[in-house]
Amino acid sequence: MIPFEYRDFWDVPRFILCTVDGTEILLDAGFDDSLENYASDYKVYALPPELDSGSLDSWAELPSAQVTYLGSIPVREIEFDASGREGIEIGPLLKLLRGMKPGLCIDKEGRTTA
Repeated sequence: MIPFEYRDFWDVPRFILCTVDGTEILLDAGFDDSLENYASDYKVYALPPELDSGSLDSWAELPSAQVTYLGSIPVREIEFDASGREGIEIGPLLKLLRGMKPGLCIDKEGRTTA
């Protein structure tokens, strides 16, 4: 499991920031006005190194910043720690990242390995 920060919680965290090999990753499953419900998939973005997510008033601004869209992961595929608020299993995220970068090897702590 890797640690994360989050904003908004409805059944599960809806905006998650975690770090994988020094890159901040945003998982966004916020409220979808068109569905009048929360999104069933996390949209996954890589944040640029120069973006200070801590300085933003709202994480809702992050998807409109200069971020790289990596793909999506169904919310149901993300496994959380017992509290649901401190750690996530990195497996589904690694699968997505490896699909974007063939041959990429990342350990369970989110570090690139040789």
